[in-house]
Amino acid sequence: MTGSRNTNGVPWYLRPLWALLVLVILCTVWGIYGKARLAGRPIKARLARQAASPGCALALGRDLTRHSWFHYCTRRSLSADYFRRAAAALSDGYVYLAFARSNSPAGQVIGLFTERPYNHVSLALDRDLTTLVSYNGGGPGAAPGLNPETLAELVHRQGACVRLYRLPATRDQKRIILRRLGKIDQEGSAYNLLGLVLPYAGQPNTMFCSQFVYGILKLAGLAYFQKDPQQVRPTDLLEWDLQGRLEFLREYTHTGSTPAPLPALGQGA
Repeated sequence: MTGSRNTNGVPWYLRPLWALLVLVILCTVWGIYGKARLAGRPIKARLARQAASPGCALALGRDLTRHSWFHYCTRRSLSADYFRRAAAALSDGYVYLAFARSNSPAGQVIGLFTERPYNHVSLALDRDLTTLVSYNGGGPGAAPGLNPETLAELVHRQGACVRLYRLPATRDQKRIILRRLGKIDQEGSAYNLLGLVLPYAGQPNTMFCSQFVYGILKLAGLAYFQKDPQQVRPTDLLEWDLQGRLEFLREYTHTGSTPAPLPALGQGA
């Protein structure tokens, strides 16, 4: 990660509101747990109990204080080398979508609310995924917003997995995507945490992952369904592919090591 700027997301006088939000989320999760128990859904009950554990709640609370609805948190997080790699992949013929079940504290809570298998989606311009990028909460040294990602980061938790698909795209369409990435990177960005539950965004570059991916595909003329970007969830990008435009390539799971690169074309892809 290069150039991320964290500008103290939550003013001190608003932090009690974030604590209240965490409490509301935990109460809701416990409600889900109770309903799952009564409905005889032991798997969902177990997941809800795990999401409401003290460790998960503490991690979620700490993460919330890093976000902002009032100003951009991240700027110039993509390096010059990132843009060189992306430019070199313009003639590749595809864009790549990586759907992840991250198993992070926030991901566990999101999964309980959406009841969908994936809680995150990322986009890349090259087949080796060296240009993988999305909106996220920001890892160590990075602030919430537009950030580069790696497969190793997405699958490093036990139980995490990533399914990789590709979508045909022309050089001009990929150039539009690259220009948009550069514009967001220069202007700044923030993760739209509130947008996960309410249709609200304080500024244009405040988004969540699926909102970002769908919006950028639509800008490039690659969207294969029509929906309000703020209503799009990661799994929608799979379930609404009614024309079968996405081609499955590979699934990655947590193994405790860095995922192997994709095989060359014609060798199992």
